[in-house]
Amino acid sequence: MSDVTALGATGGSAPATTTKTTQKSTSKPAADFKETLKKVDGHRYAKVSDGPRKGEYVNQSGNDRNGQAFRLVERGGHEYHVYGKIVVRVPDAPS
Repeated sequence: MSDVTALGATGGSAPATTTKTTQKSTSKPAADFKETLKKVDGHRYAKVSDGPRKGEYVNQSGNDRNGQAFRLVERGGHEYHVYGKIVVRVPDAPS
C-alpha cells in the first residue's frame, strides 16, 4: 500500500503522520554452518565436499536454476539433475 492519500475535489485533510517500523531478524546463522564447493572440471557445477549437503552439487551455469543444489543421477547412459521434484535431463555430449 502507498502512504499517499488522495484528497477529494471538495477538500479534506491529510492523514495523521504514520511511522514505519522495521524489524530486524533476531535469528543468527549457525556458526558451524560451513560448506566447501569444489569445481567439477568440464561442467558448470560444483560439488559440495562437506556440510549438510555433502555429496550434492550446486548449479553454477547462470540459468534459472543457478545456485540451486541438486543430486546427480545417471540412468541409461544419460545424466539427470534432480532438484527436489524437478528432474532435468542434461543434453548428451556431441560425439
